[in-house]
Amino acid sequence: MIPEYIITIFLSVIGYLLSIILLLCLLSVFFYFFTLWYRWKDREKHSLNLVTLLIAVPQDNEVKIDATENILASLGTLYKSPKFKFLSVFNSQPSFSLEIIGTHDDIKFYICIPKKYQDLVEKQFYSVYAGADIRVVDEPNIFFEKGHVEYAWLGLKKTPFYPIKTYKEIPTDPLSSITSVLSKLGQGETMAIQMVLSPTDGSWSKAGKGFISSTKKSESNAEKASYKVDARQLEAIENKSSKTGFETALRLVSIAPDRDTAKRNMGNLKACFTQFESPWNKLSGRKIRLNSLFVDDFIYKYPIIFWHKGMTILSVDEIASIFHLPNKSIETPNLHWLKAKKAAAPPDSPESGLYIGDNIYRGVDTKIHLTDSDRQRHFYIVGQTGVGKSWLLADMALQDIKAGKGVCFIDPHDTYESILERIPPERVDDVIYFDPSQTDRPMGFNVMECDRDDQKDFVTSSIINLMYKLYDPYKTGIVGPRFEHAIRNIMLTVMSEPGATFIEIVRCLTDPSYVQYLLPKVQDPMVKRYWTDQIAQTNDFHKSEVLDYIVSKFGRFITNTMMRN
Repeated sequence: MIPEYIITIFLSVIGYLLSIILLLCLLSVFFYFFTLWYRWKDREKHSLNLVTLLIAVPQDNEVKIDATENILASLGTLYKSPKFKFLSVFNSQPSFSLEIIGTHDDIKFYICIPKKYQDLVEKQFYSVYAGADIRVVDEPNIFFEKGHVEYAWLGLKKTPFYPIKTYKEIPTDPLSSITSVLSKLGQGETMAIQMVLSPTDGSWSKAGKGFISSTKKSESNAEKASYKVDARQLEAIENKSSKTGFETALRLVSIAPDRDTAKRNMGNLKACFTQFESPWNKLSGRKIRLNSLFVDDFIYKYPIIFWHKGMTILSVDEIASIFHLPNKSIETPNLHWLKAKKAAAPPDSPESGLYIGDNIYRGVDTKIHLTDSDRQRHFYIVGQTGVGKSWLLADMALQDIKAGKGVCFIDPHDTYESILERIPPERVDDVIYFDPSQTDRPMGFNVMECDRDDQKDFVTSSIINLMYKLYDPYKTGIVGPRFEHAIRNIMLTVMSEPGATFIEIVRCLTDPSYVQYLLPKVQDPMVKRYWTDQIAQTNDFHKSEVLDYIVSKFGRFITNTMMRN
């Protein structure tokens, strides 16, 4: 029989051990939640410190996928080593997000990075994509109130040093199948691929190299060798372990007006990632315990916290296989291509004059001005409806007005209203406002009014050019030299009488007595001879042909009451 005091001692030891185990469990739980709090306490600050870059490249670019691999490798140097190894769990690494967002209209590529690394990232991309357009944009909001949302979190199935397939082993560009799914979204449907990357300390790489070393060592002994690991697998592990790696949070989001569509789209997108499955590893779905936390991490672009062997570490070539900028080999519709290349402002751009805008090229902002000598040449603005052509013209006019200069703004629409609303008080009395539609206060404007002979020639040529634009813009012969010759002589004859208008042009053809009245006032002998020699010898039939032809062209100007008056 066991003495009672031994039983007492045994129970005491068991009690102490249970207390220690319980204390360790409590400390572990406390450590777990404390670490979560510590890593997440600056999540809002982290998100606000990010800048979102929209990257577009020309469709004809031939840059290969390995260019993105090189860019990512340079970002791996951002790793911050902790002062003490055991504090690495509290050491927040700089993270950045690579995103592909597809809607019904387009597919765009974004990079979200801390502001202090913006210049570094832009220079890296410009060094490879010389014609790229990188601009800072507002963070895209893919969520809407009545949309149904589906989530997915993908991670490596096995230990991180086991590789998946990369673009080098896939016969076609892997991005093509991903963008193909995004290009088939309907109205109100959105999908997003987010890869939040954080640089690592390389311990995963050391583990891979250690696995290779131990495997080769064990297989060097013929008696103990099992040969379970083939040479191709060791070569693949060695290749991945030799590259820069990032802790990766790969998140997928699908939004649609109904749940079935959102699920179907998510299934199609997840299927695209099966192309990366290798004989040794693959990207598989991870369980999302709390959807709300997943959405928060997606919105804040926050990395996932790991303390276990299930972390996902992708090498730069694996990441580049999933996210890289498209080139001309990808023919997916709706890709956000760069429509026009940007150019830097000339180094001798004037620093004063009429301000027309900013030239922003690779982060350098240069104000562009037009000098007075430049403005004496032709200037025109080309652009689609709604891009701001009228606003630019209005702003140019206001600059001249505020500078005390004279300006004439001819507008058939409503842009003039914005100018009138912003006239400076000191220039109000200088405004002359013509509105042909105000018949109660008609404006008088005679295009044929001239003071000098050289002005008569200029007006005549302008009216003839107007006739070409109205009736014969492609110079098919509808107007022609005969019409031009007749109009030129008729207008020069009519303008010999002050106050003549288009009405007198027609009258000159229909009333011979009116021509006789004007001829003594005509000073140009060539114009006189047109009437006395050429018209006098023309029979009535040909005169009527010329009459009908010319009257039909000027009819719209003299029959319209507003135009006539």
